[in-house]
Amino acid sequence: MTASHDAAPLMSMTEIAELAGVQRPVVSNWRRRHKSFPEPVEDQARPLFDSRQILDWLVDTRRVERSKVEGDLRLYTLGRLSDQMPPRTLVASLTALICLRHLTGDDPLDDGTPGLTLRLRERARDVDPEDRLLLSEVMDLQVRRLPGIVDELVEAAWGTWGAFERVMEVRDRLSASELSVDRLDPALVRLVCRLTDAIQQADRDGTARIIDFNAGPGDLLLAVADALRDDQEAQVTACCPDPYVARLIRRRLTVRDLQEDGFDVRSDPAGALEGANVIIGQYPYRPGEDRSPGEMIETLNDISLRLVPGATAVILAPVDTIGGLDPADEAGMIRSELLASGAVKAVIRLPGGLVPYRPGYEVALWVLGIDYDSPLRGRVLLADVSDRELTADVIEGLAMDVLTWRQEGFDPDAHSRTYAVSTLIRDVVRSPLPLTPRYLPAEHEFATEIPERVARALELERVLRETRPDRPALHSDLATRRNPTPPRTATIGQLVQGARNRTNRLSLRKGTRVSSALIGPDDGPASRASSYTVIGSPEVLGRSTVGSRRVDRIAFESAYPNAQRSLPGDVIITDAPEPAVLVDHDGYAVIEFPARILRLTERGKEQFTPRVLAALLARSGRVDGAVRPVQRLEEVRLPLLGADELARFDRLLRELDERHRLARKEIDALDELRRIATSGLSDGTLTLADPGRRS
Repeated sequence: MTASHDAAPLMSMTEIAELAGVQRPVVSNWRRRHKSFPEPVEDQARPLFDSRQILDWLVDTRRVERSKVEGDLRLYTLGRLSDQMPPRTLVASLTALICLRHLTGDDPLDDGTPGLTLRLRERARDVDPEDRLLLSEVMDLQVRRLPGIVDELVEAAWGTWGAFERVMEVRDRLSASELSVDRLDPALVRLVCRLTDAIQQADRDGTARIIDFNAGPGDLLLAVADALRDDQEAQVTACCPDPYVARLIRRRLTVRDLQEDGFDVRSDPAGALEGANVIIGQYPYRPGEDRSPGEMIETLNDISLRLVPGATAVILAPVDTIGGLDPADEAGMIRSELLASGAVKAVIRLPGGLVPYRPGYEVALWVLGIDYDSPLRGRVLLADVSDRELTADVIEGLAMDVLTWRQEGFDPDAHSRTYAVSTLIRDVVRSPLPLTPRYLPAEHEFATEIPERVARALELERVLRETRPDRPALHSDLATRRNPTPPRTATIGQLVQGARNRTNRLSLRKGTRVSSALIGPDDGPASRASSYTVIGSPEVLGRSTVGSRRVDRIAFESAYPNAQRSLPGDVIITDAPEPAVLVDHDGYAVIEFPARILRLTERGKEQFTPRVLAALLARSGRVDGAVRPVQRLEEVRLPLLGADELARFDRLLRELDERHRLARKEIDALDELRRIATSGLSDGTLTLADPGRRS
């Protein structure tokens, strides 16, 4: 890079697209179609453009307003510096210079006179003689342009605080992704902020004493502190064992201008938890093979022992901590002790995808609180929102459920909870089942919503009679249950156990990884006689007709001699690309991976029929944005219906399936007739005869 270009921040085409709010190919079209588009100052594998020329061109062509984007222009060019220095060093240098300017009266760092490096080092020694914040970073400063860049950032952000936060916002663009691996989805951050109820804590105690026992760069800690009103005081403590990150968060808190002695950064939370009235934190990520639910629950138990009355702890933990645990194992015993202590206020299973850098990593929230006088200490709130998106309404519903629980004057009979279910602690302390609720409708639902379901069913039966009066009337016989209780349930994992002793009710079998070269289309009766039907995700999802894909029998048997095919009545399931289920009534098909087979055993036929099993499985779904189902298949819990109810339900499903088949056949015939008529009249090969000439 030449000296003339050093003074001008450079932008890539991707950054130009982000600045202009368009897709990346649009910028390529601009370069090709407009001769006035600036030429790159570096045209190598990745062309770089003078950002000021780009801004002028965008403004002149009325694609952006200068006042709206000029302040953020420098943020789109900082990524160039990561080519000249390691990302950790770049972030440390930028934030140290911002903090230095903050501590020296917000005076500009670069006044354009010689001796800049020496002056900055002297200023750093004056404000940080013990090197707790920034002295080392300023002493090691390597890029001469950084002070000027920081000055521009501060001016554009209207202060050092805004400049620091903008650097943290674009840390991924600076290639410092290691500072983002534990970043949470904004919706989850909002939920944690609501559940801590820091505003109420500050009003009651005069100060919100907030501690994050695993603060990382401080995103969650600062979000909770920022939720306070302007007239409320906060004392924040960040715990971080990594010295680099600890210095970063110390600088971040310094530019916040908290009251004197308003923050502390330490490597270990020991000794700080006892005085806090708001405790937050998320467990450091570990791969599933290295995670120990017992260790994590032990930490929760340790936090609960240090809570003062009235304090709240909101802890984000892996979903393993609320999964099924053997009460006789160490982890199960520790969890039972924690629940029996009465310190657990609520446990919430969350949807997947809320830790964006680890989309397959599922988490749950534990809300802890000490309230010795509450008559509800023998109960705990359980909630499971893993099957829905964490919208503003869901966040507010969960917050109201939890925050009103155990409050003075709280009447459990008068307050209708939206998502959480009050559960007796004695029912879960020695249970091997996951800490997820068994839902029963609230009283107002019995009075309104449940009867409305029955009324809607009757209305649908009337619609079917009016639509097809030539067919027998359908009667679903749905009615409200007089004394509703949650049905007996079992997980699929439990139902498939005991295969060796033939006590299992279900058999779970994997599909076959069939080479795509062997699979061909249905070529008519001749090919069907010498081939097998292939059922995979396309068929289960309804995107391909069953039988439209086939594999030659001899080729398949030669390539996969040990592969098993389906039997009539097998339930075919898939969770990729999304959960779906299908009953293979004909059987003897090749099941293509990732689809799997659930087969009823003789004992299983006492509890399910193929149609009933498929209908119950279809209730399991996936939240938007998650890359995995909200539950592993083995965790899906199925109701165990009585024999009479099972038979009636199967008859209803059988009739619904038959009517659906006939309706689909009629719709397909109507669609094809429309295509034939339109095509024939369009190309002149067909005409419409006089209706009077019909025989």
